[in-house]
Amino acid sequence: MPKCGTTDLFEKLMWHPELTLQNHSHDRSLDKEFHYWTRKRIGRPANFLLNPRIPFPKMDFSTFLAGTGAANVKINKDLRIVDGTPSLLWDLGGWETRYPGLKEPPYSNGDLIHSVTPDAKILAILRNPIDRLYSEYLYVWHMVKMRDEVRNPKTFHLDVMRETRKFDRCLEKQSLRYCCYSSDHSMRLRVALGVYVCYIKDFLEAFGSNLLVITSNEYQSNPVVTLNKIFDHIGVYKLDSEFLIRKIESTETFNEGSSVRKVVGEMLNETRQLLEKFYTPYNAMLDSLLRDSKFRFL
Repeated sequence: MPKCGTTDLFEKLMWHPELTLQNHSHDRSLDKEFHYWTRKRIGRPANFLLNPRIPFPKMDFSTFLAGTGAANVKINKDLRIVDGTPSLLWDLGGWETRYPGLKEPPYSNGDLIHSVTPDAKILAILRNPIDRLYSEYLYVWHMVKMRDEVRNPKTFHLDVMRETRKFDRCLEKQSLRYCCYSSDHSMRLRVALGVYVCYIKDFLEAFGSNLLVITSNEYQSNPVVTLNKIFDHIGVYKLDSEFLIRKIESTETFNEGSSVRKVVGEMLNETRQLLEKFYTPYNAMLDSLLRDSKFRFL
């Protein structure tokens, strides 16, 4: 999920010699995020509502594989290719247009990936959905440089009230799964992305035990154990703990957004309380699904 530590985790996973990419470019997001399954295979821009009359170029599967470094696997069968696209879990934007009349999307990205690579190992990293939401709210504003727009704790509170009410109104008429995947959500504040149980359930049904879900808190608290847990899940050998400790201590945290938050300020207490009320039932559902209380994010 975006703003859950995916960039930092990806960078550290790529320390493993059995995980491969085609090239390491100057823009590391090009190495990490292919967006093939979510957007490029169907020729859809990041915001599918943007310039809908202008065709967006499609990416064929062979181009996608070339970018992942799949050719290297032909030489060394021990290698694994990696796709670090953080939108894989949730992005089916525009599905209502492609499948008019349906009450829910007919498939998930997990179903698509499983149909091509049924033995793929899937990793999801989740963060307290309240903190994820505020981090994304400030990050997008800062990175896209929308400085003519005001964003602060007060505007965040107003946006939260509007978008949580909108989501609840959706539930009055539609299923939870429809509302989670709805293309009608505001790009300004993506409340639905924190309803993790919708997306995890779909991937769990597709991949079963080949899906590993961790939290950003456990990764930050014990990165060495967590990295080796992930390596074991992927099916590559674990790295020496001392090596990992030295690497972590000498490496910066990638894509950390705390500097923006320090300038703008923390969210209001009343906003956190509102979001706790909104997300708590869905966190409990995720706890029940995965049978692990850490997903309550208490």
